[in-house]
Amino acid sequence: MHDSNVVAMEPACGSTCPPAPMMKEVMPYDRAVVGLPELAALLGVPLDVPAGMVDVEFSVRRLRPGETLCRAGDEFEALYIVRSGFLKTVSLDGAGNEQVLAFPMRADAIGVDGFDGGHYTVDAIALDSCHVIIVPFQRIAGLARSIPGVERLVYSIFNHELVHRQNMVRLLGMLNAEARVAAFLLDLSERFGRLGCSKSSFILRMTRQELGSYLGIKLETVSRALSAFAASGLMDVSRREMVLNDVAALRRKLESPAAKDCARRAGQQRPVAPVSSSARVASRTLALSQMAA
Repeated sequence: MHDSNVVAMEPACGSTCPPAPMMKEVMPYDRAVVGLPELAALLGVPLDVPAGMVDVEFSVRRLRPGETLCRAGDEFEALYIVRSGFLKTVSLDGAGNEQVLAFPMRADAIGVDGFDGGHYTVDAIALDSCHVIIVPFQRIAGLARSIPGVERLVYSIFNHELVHRQNMVRLLGMLNAEARVAAFLLDLSERFGRLGCSKSSFILRMTRQELGSYLGIKLETVSRALSAFAASGLMDVSRREMVLNDVAALRRKLESPAAKDCARRAGQQRPVAPVSSSARVASRTLALSQMAA
């Protein structure tokens, strides 16, 4: 089911941003599968793979813009690690209104939400051409029994999600609308930088409406914030192209007293989806690895 759409890879950061030189050697993009060492390198986890297991491989699925990777209610079978491109994870209410919960990009995991209850709780949709590594959970749990480093790899995936949720609580509960937009741009800048891409010039793959949904503010508020930053010379904005001219000034937007005034209003806040506790995740992962042995 997972192997039906695997193709040659594109550069990790997309056509506008070449991968870091170090990545070119350990992450070739002309294969429809990746090995366990490559997966660990992508996630930044040191891993010594025994000689007899160097040929362990995981399929890679290509997604076209608008294509769905998994849907809320689908049975949890695998974790998905983004190798290139951007996606969004969304939750739909009874009326079909979309709430954007995250924008996964390279090295981010998708599907952690499905671990605890056995079913995915969100839809994951490609925002541009994407390549996603399929990591069947029963298989990775079994490998964790044979290769101690794999257990740490699994934990790191869940820990990354926990950190993301904690950051979202801070973003939505402590900052006003303009500061939220600044925080998002700064975070995206840092993430691009870690991939060896430009930290000051990039293209937003999401629409302003999607960004507003993620930040808990209106489309018009996002546009006003970007226009204000541009008028102040902090950045240049051309449709979805962003050039950050003064990162330090943007960062000061997060520290000013005004940045926290509006955040106390109930209308500015939205709930953050619950996430399994690290202790429960750890115990269940260990149990699965033992069962798979």
